Amino acid sequence: MSDNRHPRPPYDEATAALLASIEPLNLFPGLTPESIVSSRRPIEEVRAELVRRNPDIELDQCEFASHDGAVLPVAVVRDSRAPAHEAGPLFVHLHGGGLIMGCRFNGVGTTVSWQRRYGGVVVSPEYRLAPEHPAPCAVEDCYAALNWAVEHAAELRINPRRVILVGASAGAGLAAGVLLLARERRGPALLGALLDYPMLDDRTGLPQWEGSVSARQYPDDGTWPTAYNNVAWDAALGRRRGTAQVAPHEAPARAANLGGLPPVFLSVASAEVFRDEVVTFASRVWCDGGQAELHVYSGGTHAMEEVNARWLARDLGRARDSWIERLLEPEDPCVNVEAVARAGTYPALTKMLLDSEGCRGEGRAWGQSAARASMRGA
Repeated sequence: MSDNRHPRPPYDEATAALLASIEPLNLFPGLTPESIVSSRRPIEEVRAELVRRNPDIELDQCEFASHDGAVLPVAVVRDSRAPAHEAGPLFVHLHGGGLIMGCRFNGVGTTVSWQRRYGGVVVSPEYRLAPEHPAPCAVEDCYAALNWAVEHAAELRINPRRVILVGASAGAGLAAGVLLLARERRGPALLGALLDYPMLDDRTGLPQWEGSVSARQYPDDGTWPTAYNNVAWDAALGRRRGTAQVAPHEAPARAANLGGLPPVFLSVASAEVFRDEVVTFASRVWCDGGQAELHVYSGGTHAMEEVNARWLARDLGRARDSWIERLLEPEDPCVNVEAVARAGTYPALTKMLLDSEGCRGEGRAWGQSAARASMRGA
């Protein structure tokens, strides 16, 4: 039951109906330290499901060396119909699973849809899981996989200047950690990071931590309740959890400064444990001068689009697609200047652009200059 001091947002009707329907099926039997390993799906089973749902992909495997010399597999996904000579973008996909479950094939299908449109390659590393391999092992594995992919850009046929991190849940938290490592170590330049309902703060769920009301609102229901979150963070950090010994790249909410990062996309549901840490993270990116696009979906639970496959999945999908498009196919800012001028919102602007023949010649130069000034905060 939730804390009576904090009345909580309800699940939307579609989410509530689904949760009620699957409750008798015991799909979420509970997570304990003892059940972590038995909760993991066999890798080949997950791989077979990915191939069944995406029969047009080419699925290869390579290996990379991590920070400690361990050699790990990485899935390399291509569109079988793509021209072999074209160097497209690189999508580095980091799977979810609370840092304790999942494999390199989980969740890749989301990224494949963008690969079909924009070309390029998806790489998804088999980062090591807790508790067998506690933090910071997972984030160091993911950072090593990013460096490996960029270093092998030619043979992967990708453009190393068009790299996007993609992750969900724990994978999104790891992606945020990779951003911090890349900034700190002056690693590969990234176009941006798409972080769906990221796992960012090890303190969420601790009784003494006042920074998350949502953890007290959803202690034991939904698809990832606070009880599960506590098991996962305890497995990843052990006795360091909640102490000053936790590094920012292990729990990105710990970062003192979130400036100097590439643009980030953040999604979260209003009725889930991660709500408050994600909203706070976005606010801190803005406060530190960065770019964050935040979407909070009313009434959803964790992994919201898997539970509400109707309006919520549709709207989240559109938001993701729009953000990816703006990264990979940015529009000339003059297009917007002309559109506003044609709408007549600002008559003086309309007259000025008509006098200068729109965004051609001097008008185009003026529009580009104004757009750049706006981006600088002038």
